[in-house]
Amino acid sequence: KYLHVYGAKRDSLAEVAIAAREWALRNPVAFRHDAGPLTVDDVLAAPPVASPLGTLDCCLVTDGGGAVVVTSLERARDLRTDPVVVLGYGEATTNAGMGAVDNLLRPGSFDSAPRAYRMAGLGPGDVDVAEVYDSFTITALLSLEALGFCAPGEGPDFVADGRLRPGGALPFNTNGGGLSYNHPGMYGLLLLVEAVRQLRGECGDRQVADPSVALAHGTGGIFSTHATVLLGRDI
Repeated sequence: KYLHVYGAKRDSLAEVAIAAREWALRNPVAFRHDAGPLTVDDVLAAPPVASPLGTLDCCLVTDGGGAVVVTSLERARDLRTDPVVVLGYGEATTNAGMGAVDNLLRPGSFDSAPRAYRMAGLGPGDVDVAEVYDSFTITALLSLEALGFCAPGEGPDFVADGRLRPGGALPFNTNGGGLSYNHPGMYGLLLLVEAVRQLRGECGDRQVADPSVALAHGTGGIFSTHATVLLGRDI
């Protein structure tokens, strides 16, 4: 539907997968770390899953796990690692199943993101690194628009010219994302883990230069629940 409504091409979806793979090549524990880079032709030629998506448009199916510790800032300052502060968060639920979706092109992240930005007193332009759930390439593209990084329908232009890749204007899914890093059932937790690691400067070859604000955004259910959180360093 997105391609039909906005006249976009599959190449734009492919760019999301290509960027994820480039980040995964810098992450030694990514499942696709040794798989080599992707091209647009690779993504377009991958076996079809459900038109227009092919296998390289779809997240991995893997095992994995993660954990976070949430406590008061005062207590966190007594720990061995630098604390990361929750600056703002927002949630939204839009539907119980795909059959109840009013508008596939307006996910609940259009509601969760403004709540998070408002609580934090920040906007999309303040985000230094974004970790966004990418069950499929189209999920990431829709979320970029809903999170305010670009207007609806402008996602294809936004991701062009390597904007999401290492060295691009918006470091995006810097661990390789669900497309190339790892995708267990609770991948949203790993979005938080990577955001925290980036803010602490723990990411080695994939480290973003001196980030102050990280955004993590997860999608659950059948594209029905959406949660956005903004994290920052304890300055």
